[in-house]
Amino acid sequence: MREIGIDTMYEDLTQFERALARFGDKVGLIAGLEIANKLSPEDAYQQIKELYKELKKLRKKERKQWHDDSEDEDMSWV
Repeated sequence: MREIGIDTMYEDLTQFERALARFGDKVGLIAGLEIANKLSPEDAYQQIKELYKELKKLRKKERKQWHDDSEDEDMSWV
């Protein structure tokens, strides 16, 4: 039986899906720092807001690629 490692488990994820997982990890870390009073609530909010903006940009980019790919497939019969 083949052992499935962490690399194998995530190899089929898109760039956005991997970024989404990292986003969740980072938000958890920021929240922990804020709860421990190592980071102000405003700083925590601003950091999470910036991470979210980056994630949205990546999502837009990926959706555009999906759209472009689907147009290529639609024209493949021509």
